[in-house]
Amino acid sequence: MILASHIIVSGLLGATTQNYFLAAVFGLSSHYMLDVIPHWDYLSDEFISKVKTETGFLKNKRFWRTMLKVAFDILIGLSLLFVIFITTTKNPVPKNIIPIFIGIFFGVLPDALQLLYWITKRQSIKWNSDLQHFIHHSIHKKIEQSFRPGLVIQIATIGIVFLILYKVLNLGMGRN
Repeated sequence: MILASHIIVSGLLGATTQNYFLAAVFGLSSHYMLDVIPHWDYLSDEFISKVKTETGFLKNKRFWRTMLKVAFDILIGLSLLFVIFITTTKNPVPKNIIPIFIGIFFGVLPDALQLLYWITKRQSIKWNSDLQHFIHHSIHKKIEQSFRPGLVIQIATIGIVFLILYKVLNLGMGRN
């Protein structure tokens, strides 16, 4: 999934729980659950093969262009999450925003660890890379993951999570 999807879902979970520990647990677990759903993603093994050179990531212009995409992706996710909060309640400011940011942090942590592993090859975080590889290559290997259908799936997934959290469970996302 793109980071915006992880940010929106884990932010909604954090807002709904209003509990620091649960926001972390739900944010982290939602990342892997969302990644099980077939999707499009702009960071892939192809990115690694094209960007990694003898001089490493940090001296490669393609790496920095991709990091700009990542920053834009994060900005879109945070903006859309804010729009969701503004448009769904009379009071758009949750009681406590800390669980939202904890959820978001843990919701994007696996992708941050993946990037860190690609750069450093640190064995202490290889487990995450192995799990990400399993999810993206073993579970999805028979499904084409092109941009348009992959993005539609991500939007639908966010909509379903929102409906479950906001409408079905009627939790109100921790509002005053």
